[in-house]
Amino acid sequence: MGSILSTFGALAIGGIVASATIVGIVTSQTSPSGDSPANVNQPISQMIEYGSTN
Repeated sequence: MGSILSTFGALAIGGIVASATIVGIVTSQTSPSGDSPANVNQPISQMIEYGSTN
């Protein structure tokens, strides 16, 4: 009986962690452009400075 309860408990906790992870990833990827790691409106040539030694 205890192993069944621990199995369901582990499944519930795993589901909560997975859901929180998915929500976090989707939120970070769809946030406003100021918070987003990339700007789709800016050409790639302006984002990457080729030959830069900085």
